[in-house]
Formats: sequence, C-alpha cells, structure tokens
Amino acid sequence: MRAGGNMPERSLPADQQFFADLFSGLVLNPQQLGRVWFAHCHATLPAGCFSIEWPRLDVVLRGEYGNRLVAEQKVIGQGEMLFIPAGAANMSAFEKPNMLLSIVFAPSWLGLAFLDSRSGQPVYPQRKIELPHPERGECAAMLMALTHLSASPQDQAIIQPLTLSVLHWCRKVVSTKPEPGLSRGDFLYQSICNWVQENYAGPVSRESVAALFTITPNHLSRLFSQQGTMNFVDYVRWVRMAKARTILQKYHLPVSEVAKRCGYPDSDYFCRLFRRQFGLTPGEYRARFSVTVRS
Repeated sequence: MRAGGNMPERSLPADQQFFADLFSGLVLNPQQLGRVWFAHCHATLPAGCFSIEWPRLDVVLRGEYGNRLVAEQKVIGQGEMLFIPAGAANMSAFEKPNMLLSIVFAPSWLGLAFLDSRSGQPVYPQRKIELPHPERGECAAMLMALTHLSASPQDQAIIQPLTLSVLHWCRKVVSTKPEPGLSRGDFLYQSICNWVQENYAGPVSRESVAALFTITPNHLSRLFSQQGTMNFVDYVRWVRMAKARTILQKYHLPVSEVAKRCGYPDSDYFCRLFRRQFGLTPGEYRARFSVTVRS
C-alpha cells in the first residue's frame, strides 16, 4: 500500500537493483566471506566442463557448491568463492541446495547470474544481466594479480582482501545508473578504443579484438566506420604512433626498443610507418623534439 503517494522511487532497473543489493550485502559484511579457491587449467577436459576466455568468480551465498574437477573443491561452503582464471575450467556440482552468485569479467561488460539451486533439479539462472563498464585497468590489474596468486593459493591473507576489492569494484559498476543517450554501439566503440589504448604494445588484429568482444570482424569494422573518424587498422596505427612519439621525446631508448614497446617487432617496418606518418625518421624526430625528463 502506498503511504500518501510517497513510496521511494527505485533508482535502478529491478534486476540491477537486485544485484546491487547482493554486492552490498557481501562488501558490508566481509567477515562472512571465507576462503578463495582456484580452478585449474587442463590439457583435456571431460564432458560437462565449463571454460571461457574471461575470468569468472563464483560466490557461494548459501549452502554448498562444488567443482568436480578438483578433489579438494568438491565442497565449497557458504561464504567461500571459486576463482576461475581465463582459460581455466570447472565442473559445477549442485548436489545440495545452494544460492550462488556467478560473475564474468569481460573486457567491456560485467556478466552477473544468480542461481538458486534445489538439489537434484536442473540449474538455471533465476536472474541474469550484463552491464557495460568503461574498463580503465583497475579491475584488470586485480584480476591479473588473482590469476598470478592461483599458483600460491595458500596466501589467503593476500588473496581474500584482493577478492574483496574486486567485489567492491563490482558493486560500484552495478550501483551506477545506466547512462542515458549512450547506445550499445557507442559504448562498444568506446570500450574497444579504450582497450586498444591499453593493449597497443601486444598483438592487435581485427579478428582477435572482435573475438575478445564477442562480435564479428565485420561488425567491428562497421562500428569504426559509423562511430569513428578512421577505420580500425588506422586507429591502431594512430595509437601506436602517438605512443612512439611520446617515448622518443622523453626517453633515449634504441629505436628497436621503441618499436617493440609500440607493438612492432620489426623495427624497419616501424621506421617506415613512422616516416610516412610524420615525415621524419624516429631518430630525426627525437633529435628535433626530445625533451628532458626531470626526476
């Protein structure tokens, strides 16, 4: 019943509010959180395993959960968590009733699923959403640290606070109201640009980036033609050349090292691209525009 018509207005969509409340309950009661387990990578996987290219985190909210692939993980209790690094696998065991929060950390979106399992019954998410997020490296760094710590799972004094920080980050994303006026295409384009700006030093191709963002290469090309001012290949080159220019101005590194740091293992090819872009060789550019970096 409404009291005088003053019922508070829900600020988030219903499913998003549901997950925001879940995360608030976790981060505001950290004493209820327990051990973090780690799934393993396997050379061959039996039928029924689940493995994707992005990290995941399963949080047991109530009851017992398990990973059949690792003997010591067959019973994961309430408050405990299972971290599945990218490329690792698990085989979920729902032999007893439980409630589970499952989180997928994709490059441009956060996938959330809530499962309320009754023992012996088929398990499907009761609630499931995907939320876009402008990844700036904060969460990626924490997930990378957790992946490295999977080699020493006994270091729970480090692992548990780090996982709590990840949950805090998730809460921040889930508690953010959807940005009005920003279409999915706009957001996806911005997310890919952000990713290129952070990963330009490694191998970057239209096919690999499209696969990472779960779209087709043709879809990626359309995004850049519709949303941007240059095609994808030109954008990657533009980012790399801008980084190269900064490095040449500030640091006295060999040109081969500058090329490598900008994603070009072939320094001769890098020099040709650089001269085509700026009308100068990297060495000539450095001689003309280098600045002194003060420590």
